[in-house]
Amino acid sequence: MLPMELRFARQTALPQLGEEGQERLGEATVLVVGCGALGTHTAEILLRAGVGRLILVDRDLVEVTNLHRVSLFTPADVGRLKADAAAEALLRISPEATVTPHVAHLGPDLAAEIIPGVDLVADGLDNLETRYLVNDVCVKHGIPWIYTAILATYGMTMPILPGAGPCLRCLFPDAPPPGAIPTCAQAGILGPVPPALSALQATAAIQVLAGTPFPPGRLFYLDLWAGRAETTQVERAADCPCCRRRRFEFLANPPRAVSLCGDSVQILPRGRRRLDLQDLAVRLARVGAAQVAGDILLVSIEGVTMTVFRDGRAIVKGVLDPNRAQALYDQYVAG
Repeated sequence: MLPMELRFARQTALPQLGEEGQERLGEATVLVVGCGALGTHTAEILLRAGVGRLILVDRDLVEVTNLHRVSLFTPADVGRLKADAAAEALLRISPEATVTPHVAHLGPDLAAEIIPGVDLVADGLDNLETRYLVNDVCVKHGIPWIYTAILATYGMTMPILPGAGPCLRCLFPDAPPPGAIPTCAQAGILGPVPPALSALQATAAIQVLAGTPFPPGRLFYLDLWAGRAETTQVERAADCPCCRRRRFEFLANPPRAVSLCGDSVQILPRGRRRLDLQDLAVRLARVGAAQVAGDILLVSIEGVTMTVFRDGRAIVKGVLDPNRAQALYDQYVAG
């Protein structure tokens, strides 16, 4: 028996998977969107299960508050780009795999470029707007994806199989208004919740990739603290704007300001840009503190902090109102 065959011997012994299912995993490409707790745990499980290629997309930096729930990151990773740090850690676990990091926000252009070429998308996101975009592209191109979300002590997950069952907008037709749902900074996150929900997400992904998916529309809810698990059957909405009417509104008109987990808002530039961070730092140093660190600019101004990227993106921390974050960006970065 070859070493690789030996590595997955306990898994191929499962009648639900077998050697054929394991081969399908090895040939699969999975996109993991978001490299926080949910995304990194899911990526690690899929990698250890034998998925041959992972694509990681994340726009943010590792923070010390990530460490209590992300097993791939160590204190030495604080301040590094999440996608790069996660990719390096995963390749140490399985050097023969292909792991491709993208340090970027998953906007319409990148989503339309990457998603049609993968076998499945796994959800490691922290906002509903980007999930709606993923849903649009996956439904449009018939790519299965696993919706998964966590908060406080609970989470939920549902495989979305375009054409065979409901999509995300059948479950949540419209995004709630800003502030209607507490963020993880407000409600907290219990450390065991991300790996528990990631295990459910990864299992659903393995089933899809192996050709034996969950029944479409099965929404699984788990509250670890309460010890409660529930399953709900979600049906396709007769008037769903996405999977019925095929109106891909988030692909066509993405929001520029996106509220993130915590007191942060991401601002996306209009069109493609490439900033001269050194020049911007000189200008902003007249009204606040500004320091270039590699490919990012760290700014403290008007009681908030901004992380500005070369492509024009910015993450504004210390702000809950997307409109104020957009105004600060327009005043100090876009202006």
